Amino acid sequence: MSRLALWQGCGNKFVDDYFQGAVRQLMERGQLLISLIPTGLPREFHLLQKICNDKLVGVLQDLQELLTKVDFTLPKNQPQRLRQFKRAIREMDRVEMIGIPALERSKDSDRHLNRYVERIRKEINYPLLPPVVTPLSQSYFQTFIDFSLMRVPFSEGSFLLHLPDMYHELAHPLLLTKFETRIKPFATAFLETLNIVTRYFDKELDKERRRQGPELFTFYLTQWRKYWEINWNIEFFCDLFAVYTLGPAFAWSHLHLSATRGEDPFNVPTLGGYSSHPADGARMTAILHGLKLIGFSSKASEIETRWNDFVAVSGSRAEPEFGRCFPSDLLEQIAVKSLEGTRGIGVRIVEPATQDIFHDTLNRAWDQFWSNPAGYVGWEKKAVERLRQDCANNC
Repeated sequence: MSRLALWQGCGNKFVDDYFQGAVRQLMERGQLLISLIPTGLPREFHLLQKICNDKLVGVLQDLQELLTKVDFTLPKNQPQRLRQFKRAIREMDRVEMIGIPALERSKDSDRHLNRYVERIRKEINYPLLPPVVTPLSQSYFQTFIDFSLMRVPFSEGSFLLHLPDMYHELAHPLLLTKFETRIKPFATAFLETLNIVTRYFDKELDKERRRQGPELFTFYLTQWRKYWEINWNIEFFCDLFAVYTLGPAFAWSHLHLSATRGEDPFNVPTLGGYSSHPADGARMTAILHGLKLIGFSSKASEIETRWNDFVAVSGSRAEPEFGRCFPSDLLEQIAVKSLEGTRGIGVRIVEPATQDIFHDTLNRAWDQFWSNPAGYVGWEKKAVERLRQDCANNC
């Protein structure tokens, strides 16, 4: 018997007793969480504060319905009652694990990180309110759109080489925020690339059917198309937004991420595999296309040389499946469309002559890293202090 059928067949006494106790206990927890939302926070935390409060109030209203709505007393509606109860728990858990810790952690390091994002917003003319930034990530950079929150590793605000990923994270809200006309050109360009991707894989699948090749290839192509449509195209667009608004520093940061945290740069999911992000090698190809489109061909060649050196040391090599899953001409089309979308929302497109404090610091950091690797750490400490002071004075 299924779990839902079991609930449906339970006697009213057990079901009512359970919900009377469990729902009230969860409501008590929700009210406690509301009381834990700190007050008197800096201005940049006000939106997150409101989001957390509103989410918890919404959960409490849903829970109240479970106790008072007449329909939920009927035996046939107990499965729906259970589903709503579980949804309420999941939402409350997210507020407790994501939102409230960020509010509690609004200390000095958070102020530096939030000033960084504010400076980026001003420099590139970012069209949305920037997310709150908190150093609570247990993995890497990540953005929670519904909380307007970006999480970064604990010590990241004291270093420079990974900060270009902030530009990538700022692109996610541009793709996932609904009903905002200012960012429509970016979303439109994204949808156009999805159509390009779909046409490519439809064509490849048609080839397989005509040649009557192994069914395994058809499975691979179908699987890759799904990953492209669900996740990968988003990541490519966010990478390219970072390229177009920051420049070479993002490409160097991607190489650094691949070398420190990446796996096989040419990994392609096959049987039983899954990847929420496209292969690092494909991302670098798209990034280099993007750099060339905005006038950084010489720098792109330099980065490509370093990338090839890294790949050689890693011992990785691209198999034929990689080229079929991530064809270079498809990646180039995405780079072109992404540039159209980025220009369309009025953000500043970087060029070799661009001069802004945050842009200059992150790009100069990589120039310094390669020109004087042994002395880089000492240079970085001074550069971080200068950047913090400038952002404190001007944000």
